[in-house]
Amino acid sequence: MVGRTGMLAVFRSLIKAFPDFRFEARHIVSAGDTVVAELTMSGTHRGTPDLPVLGGLLTGVAPTGRHVSVENIHVYRFENGLIADHRAVRDDLGLMQQLGLIPRSADDLSRPVR
Repeated sequence: MVGRTGMLAVFRSLIKAFPDFRFEARHIVSAGDTVVAELTMSGTHRGTPDLPVLGGLLTGVAPTGRHVSVENIHVYRFENGLIADHRAVRDDLGLMQQLGLIPRSADDLSRPVR
């Protein structure tokens, strides 16, 4: 899905997984037709998304009830006042570790993952 309809579906899925989902802007820089935003995504994992948001990492994963705070960098290119291109880098490893779905360190490897 693309366009406004696609973005609406993505955000609905994120809110389904994290009802208190939010982005906090850390830095926003623009140059020409490009805007770069450093954001912190946070929320409490209380649902299962309908779409494979966040790289599909939470597809079929039962809610953990854990709160997460994850850094993101988004790069937007604009044409005629609309977003024409979007790329993002997220800390997916940190997200999965905060949710308790993968170990945080080698020491955690001996403990069961819940």
